[in-house]
Amino acid sequence: MEQCTAEEEKDIQCQTISPKMMEKLVEVIVSEKDEKDEEIPAYLFSKLKSARIVTSTGHGKRYFRKAEELMEKNKNRFTPWREDTLAKSDPIFVRKHGDVICELVMLNLAADKKGFTIINFTGDMDEQFMQTLSSGKLPDD
Repeated sequence: MEQCTAEEEKDIQCQTISPKMMEKLVEVIVSEKDEKDEEIPAYLFSKLKSARIVTSTGHGKRYFRKAEELMEKNKNRFTPWREDTLAKSDPIFVRKHGDVICELVMLNLAADKKGFTIINFTGDMDEQFMQTLSSGKLPDD
């Protein structure tokens, strides 16, 4: 958001879910859990501390390029989660502390090239979290 001009900020929306809100969300999901299907959201949310979602419904290609440039500028902190995602319109970058992913950034350019989304998670995410997030299933299902 800091990289945007005042004019660009009119096109962009930013929503933040704070650590306190994330805790409450996990509590609600866990307390209402009746079926196995609800184990996945509870597991995923339990690994997260905060989330920030930035969206734009116009000029998506320009914002996507700006975000890619920002990730390149910070390549000492963020690395691609998997190399095969870099050429796609939805690359995922991670910042690790040892084996733990402490921050995840996903960029998404809509097929029409107008819409753009950044999802930024912070927390204590591991390989199991990434597999669950990408497959929609808990391991050993």
